[in-house]
Amino acid sequence: PDLFIFAQDRIGDWATAGVIEPIDFWVEDELRNRFFPATVEALTFENALYGLPVAFKSTALYYNKRLVPEPPKTTDELIRIAKSVTDPKAQRYGLVYENANFYYHACWHQGFGARVFDERMRPVLDSPEAIRALSFARRLAKEEGIMPEEITATLVTSLFNEGKAAFVISGPWFMAELNKDLPFGVAVLPIISEVGRPATPFMGSEGIILSARSKVKAEAFEVMKFITSREAGEIMAIEGRQTPANRTVYENPRIKNDPITAVFLEQLAHTLPMPNSAQMRLVWSPITTAMFKVIVGDTPPAEALHEAQQKVLELIASAKRVR
Repeated sequence: PDLFIFAQDRIGDWATAGVIEPIDFWVEDELRNRFFPATVEALTFENALYGLPVAFKSTALYYNKRLVPEPPKTTDELIRIAKSVTDPKAQRYGLVYENANFYYHACWHQGFGARVFDERMRPVLDSPEAIRALSFARRLAKEEGIMPEEITATLVTSLFNEGKAAFVISGPWFMAELNKDLPFGVAVLPIISEVGRPATPFMGSEGIILSARSKVKAEAFEVMKFITSREAGEIMAIEGRQTPANRTVYENPRIKNDPITAVFLEQLAHTLPMPNSAQMRLVWSPITTAMFKVIVGDTPPAEALHEAQQKVLELIASAKRVR
C-alpha cells in the first residue's frame, strides 16, 4: 500500500530498513502545529518525521459507578476501595487488568521512575525503579487479595460488564466492548502513593505512514493531510469514540465537553511515548516472559528482570551481527 496506519513502536525498525518515507519535506510548521507535540515526537526517529499523527491512545482508570461513587486519587485509596468491594466467592474483584502484559504494566513501570531505555538507548529493564514497580504489581496480584488469577483480556471485559469488577485499567478501545446500560466512569490513573508521582502509561501515537515504495507520494501526502484534518478528526471522535491527535478537533463543543474524552486528554499530560527505536521490537518477548514469571509464577522481580535485561542485550548484539 501507499499508506498505512500503525503505532509508533515499529517506526525505528522500518526507518532503518528503508521501507517508510520521511515526510519533513512536505510538512510545514502550520501543519505540524495542528497536532499535540507529543504525538509528533513519537513519530520522529533520528530527527526525521515518519508519519502524521491520526490518534493517540493510553490507558486510564475505568470504574463501575454502582460499586465506586468517586474514583481514587492515590494507589493507597484505590487498594482500600478495591478491598472493600472484593468478594472472591461472588467472583467480584476490586481491580482487574492484564497485569502480566508489559503494555498495561507501563503505568507503574514509568510512574515509579523506570524507563525501557536510557538516554543512550541502552535497555534498562532491571533498574531499581523497574524492580520496585514490578514488586508493586506483584503485591497487587498476590498480597492485597483484590485481583483474580491469570487475567486475560476476555476476563477483564466479562467481569466489568457483569458488574464484578470495581476498577479496570484500559484504553479508549475498551468502551466499544462495554454493555450500553453499564454505569461506568473513566478517571486519570492515580498517584502512586509510594513515590508521590502519577501512574504514567505508554502513549501510543497512531500515525498514517507513507511507504518508501509509493509511486504517488505527493498525492498520498494529500490523503494523509485529509485523514488528519479537523473534519476527519471530528468524525473519529464522535462516531468512533477515538481521541484524535489534531488539537483543533477539541474546539468542537460536543467533543470538548465529553467527560470521557476530557479524561484521556488529561491523562495525555501524564504519559510517555512508547519507544520507537529499532530495538523496541526485541524488548516485548523477554519482558513479557519476565512479567509472567513474576505475576503468575513465583520468580522474584529482580531475578526475572535481570534475565530479561540480559536476553534483550543478547538479541540486540545478535541483530547488529546480522547487519
